[in-house]
Amino acid sequence: MATEKALRKRDLILDKAKELFIQHGYAATSMDDLVRYSGISKGSIYYHFESKEQLFVQILLRQNEEWMRAWEEKSSQYSGFEAKLYGVADHLVDDFYLNPLVKVAEEFHLGGAEDSNLMEQLLEIVQAPRQLYRDIFADGVREGKMAADDVDEMVIIFASMLDGMSTSFYERSSEDLRKLYHRGVDIFLRGIL
Repeated sequence: MATEKALRKRDLILDKAKELFIQHGYAATSMDDLVRYSGISKGSIYYHFESKEQLFVQILLRQNEEWMRAWEEKSSQYSGFEAKLYGVADHLVDDFYLNPLVKVAEEFHLGGAEDSNLMEQLLEIVQAPRQLYRDIFADGVREGKMAADDVDEMVIIFASMLDGMSTSFYERSSEDLRKLYHRGVDIFLRGIL
């Protein structure tokens, strides 16, 4: 089991690496840059993280957990199934524009991880918000808005819709993207006919 000192050092490495990746991008940041920037030895960094890719995946995992905790805190502001769907869409849009790590994550994803273990971890990160969506859809079942047997499929469809619309981040202002997400939730709830 890792000591508290080791956990603090690991967190410091994650913090410093995140700062560097945000400043320079994923590809332009080397482990040697991290050594110079953090003042932590290369051996210590590699003790905690076996590669630059693994380090970045851990940064993404931590960021995703923070995003989900922030939603959990915020979700009580929304009463009811429909309000929570719009709320979580807004939470996602806010993250696109307020989180500088988003662009670095895009760069990392576009670079394509070849390690199957890394790919599995990335998939887990992408799929993690589905539990939040599942909780929202459970509210929909309790409110009689949908059938219980539809939840798993609806979660996948809703998540795919939100994920797919994220590509518009580069084409739209924050307000326009928020309107697009709200329109997506409208169509999801009421259909196009």
